[in-house]
Amino acid sequence: MNGPTFPRNRQVCLLSVFLWASSSWLAACGSGSEGGGGTTGSGGTTGAAGSGGSPSSGGTTGTGGSSSSGGTTGTGGSSSSGGTTGTGGKAGTAGTAGSGGPVGGSGGNKGQGSGGTVGGTGGTGVGGSTGGRSGTGGSGASAGRSGAGGRAGLAGSSGAGGSTGTGGSGPVGSCPANGWKPGDQQKLMLTFGGLARTYDVHIPASYTGTTVVPLVMTIHGAHNTTAMVRSWSKMNAVADQNGFIVVYPQGVDCWNSGFTIGGCDAAPDDVGFLKAVVADVESHACIDPKRVYATGISNGSMMSQYLACQASDVFAAVGGVSGGSQCRTIPRPVPLFYVHGTEDKTISFSSAQPDVDGWVMRDGCNTTPMQTYDMGSTKCVTYGGCQQGAEVVFCTVTGMGHCWPEDTSCGPGGGSMYAVTDFKASPMMWDFFKNHPMP
Repeated sequence: MNGPTFPRNRQVCLLSVFLWASSSWLAACGSGSEGGGGTTGSGGTTGAAGSGGSPSSGGTTGTGGSSSSGGTTGTGGSSSSGGTTGTGGKAGTAGTAGSGGPVGGSGGNKGQGSGGTVGGTGGTGVGGSTGGRSGTGGSGASAGRSGAGGRAGLAGSSGAGGSTGTGGSGPVGSCPANGWKPGDQQKLMLTFGGLARTYDVHIPASYTGTTVVPLVMTIHGAHNTTAMVRSWSKMNAVADQNGFIVVYPQGVDCWNSGFTIGGCDAAPDDVGFLKAVVADVESHACIDPKRVYATGISNGSMMSQYLACQASDVFAAVGGVSGGSQCRTIPRPVPLFYVHGTEDKTISFSSAQPDVDGWVMRDGCNTTPMQTYDMGSTKCVTYGGCQQGAEVVFCTVTGMGHCWPEDTSCGPGGGSMYAVTDFKASPMMWDFFKNHPMP
C-alpha cells in the first residue's frame, strides 16, 4: 500500500546605391514601384546606361535614381546596367554592391523600374539577399528593357549563396561512444549518498545511439518495485511506439518527497539520487536534455511533483497518478499532467483538486479550466494561459481506485473491482510531455 492521504511593400527596404559618375557620387532610394522611373533606367541599360548612365539616365535624372533603388543605380544608374560601364556589369556588380542587391531584388520584384532598377542594382541585389528573388531576373524581365541590368541582377544572384548560413544548429545533447543498445537493462547499480541504489532501463528497438531521444522517468509508489510500476503503467509499450527511453528508479522503500510518511523508510536525498540517475543514463545513452520528464504513482507521483519543485533544471514537465506534492515556490512554471480516481481509498480524491489548484497558482495559469477530454470513465480539464507556455491538465477517472488506469487488477490498492481500463493514461501523458520540452 502506498503512502497516506495528503492535500495539495513589404517594405521594400530602401537601399542606397552608390554610383560613380563623372567623379561624383549619386545616391538615391526609391520604392520599387517607382521603378517605372527605373524603366528609364532601363533604357539606361541599353545605352542610356552610358548616357543615362553617367548622368543619369537614371542617375542624374533620378529617374532611375529616384526610380528606385536600382533607380539610381539605376538602372540606369550609372551603375546600373551599365551605369558607367554601360553594362551594368559593374552595375550588376555595382548591384553587387549588394545594397543594390536587395533592392534589386526589390526592385526586381516590383517590376519595371525594377527592371531598370534591377538593372544594376537589382542585379546585384539579388546577390544580395535574394538573389533569386531579384528575380531579378524578374526585374530584369520587367525591365526587360533594362535587360542587361536584369541579367546583371541575375549574376548578382551569386550572393544568394551567402544567405545560406542557416545551416545547422549544433546537436543537442551528446551521444556516448559504445553506449547502450535497444532492449531492457535491469538492476543497474549506482552508489549515491553512500548507498548502493539500482534502476532499470527500457530502450526501444528504434534507438540508434546516434540521435538524441527523450527520457521518461517512471517512479513506483511506497513499498513497491520497479517491476510493479513497469507492469501497471505499460510505459514500455508507449516508448516502443514513440521512440523514447524509460528509466525506472528503485527507492529504498519509499520516496523522500519533502515530507515524512509514516511507516516508510526513505533516503535522505532522493532528489539528488534521481538527478544522478538521469546523469548516469546520459553517460550511456543519447538523451535530449531538453526532453527529460518524470511521472509516477502514489508516493511516486508525489516524488515526480517534488522533482518539479526541486529539479526543474533537469525535468521539463511532470505527470502523476494518485498523489500530489505542494511547493511554496518553484524556480519556473512546470507543466503538469495529473490523474486521480474518484474511488481512491488510499489517497483520497478530495486531495486532488487542492493539489491541482496549487500548480495552477504556481504556474500562473487561468483559474477557469477548459474541458479537453470526455470519454467513458474519464474527463480531463486543461488550465491554460500559464506562464512560459506551461499547462496543467487534470483527469478525473470515475470509479477508479488507487491505481494506474489500464491496470486490470488495480494493484496498488482497491482490487479489480476498482480497475478502469477504458482510459489509457500513459499515451496521453506522453502526448502532453512531447508538447512541453524545456523552455
